[in-house]
Amino acid sequence: MRTTIFTGPSLPPGEARALLPQADVLPPARRGDVYRARESGSSRILIIDGSFSQVLPVSPREVVEVARDGAQVVGASSMGAVRAAECWPVGVHGVGAVYRMYRAGLFDSDDPVVVATDPDDDHTAVSVALVNIRAAVRRLYGLRLITRSQGAELRRVAEESYYPDRVWRLLFKKAGIDDPGGVIAEAAARVDIKRTDALRAVRFLSALPVGAPADGDGRRFGQGPRYASHDPLLGHSRTELDLSLPPFVFGTGRYQKYIRFLLAGQVDFAGLTAKGGSKLSRNPSVEPALARLFLDRPSLSANLMDKIRHFRQFETEVMLWHAVHRLKDHKTSRTRVTPPQEAKARDSVARAHGYDDWDALTADVRGDALPSGVPLAWIEEACRDLALARS
Repeated sequence: MRTTIFTGPSLPPGEARALLPQADVLPPARRGDVYRARESGSSRILIIDGSFSQVLPVSPREVVEVARDGAQVVGASSMGAVRAAECWPVGVHGVGAVYRMYRAGLFDSDDPVVVATDPDDDHTAVSVALVNIRAAVRRLYGLRLITRSQGAELRRVAEESYYPDRVWRLLFKKAGIDDPGGVIAEAAARVDIKRTDALRAVRFLSALPVGAPADGDGRRFGQGPRYASHDPLLGHSRTELDLSLPPFVFGTGRYQKYIRFLLAGQVDFAGLTAKGGSKLSRNPSVEPALARLFLDRPSLSANLMDKIRHFRQFETEVMLWHAVHRLKDHKTSRTRVTPPQEAKARDSVARAHGYDDWDALTADVRGDALPSGVPLAWIEEACRDLALARS
């Protein structure tokens, strides 16, 4: 009977092994890792950390199917807490404060738990999770190390910062908090809800009875497409989608998660990180390679569509594009986008491309495109469509 733990930034692998020596301790879970753990014979699986950003994450379907197969699946702290809150009806166990906050509906995205990590150092966190920052603000105020107004400002700048920039030193500077002796930073660093939840989850897992073993006949989980609607093209022709979907995916910045696959064989991504913690597309090694692909836009668009289908994201991308354009068409004749709505959409798209705001994005435009080659016209069209759809 095997036990598998996926961890990294929330709890160092060495500590997990010390608490549960018989467990297989693996890096943060990626898409398919939970399937593979079950197929290899694990009867107990603890998901603490999982992949975000450039790597496809563990899907709810994957967690559900493994739980229904008889494995005891536990989630806590980070990605594990998110998936446990989504999959608890099928028997997935959630542990800890972060899980309870997701179950209560206090969070509606993964932003509160995501952190930047160092993959060369056991995926150690190099930024602070927003959920820890919020708890630390309350702790610092209780210790009278900051005022109520300073706490509100610290929380505001943290929420508005891109997750790799959530570092105490930078946050204090942005919030105007003076800490020459480092007392405030030291007190803040001691608040780590994610770590507490991860430790609690490992102890909880060790106390569980052993679940059902994996099938002895070499069973493999099918990772087929998600539920297919009666018309996966949603009334559009394949030709129309081949022409319209790539500009939307590139314009909105959603292409970021496919970069590694679009540039396979052209860029060595080993040890490559995003420039300034923004987006991989802005890395000086990636920008020119991606820009070269834009010299042949039809081939690039075809390559993107191929990758979208390969990773079973076709229906997801089509449904989002369809929803935005249906709303846009419905509102065009009866809705006027206000300047604040337009500015919000532009800043949102700019951040998806790795910029702090719209002004920073437009300042980086060369000719009619970003250094990465993404045409400004595609980005501006995406902003207009999103602003109208959201208005």
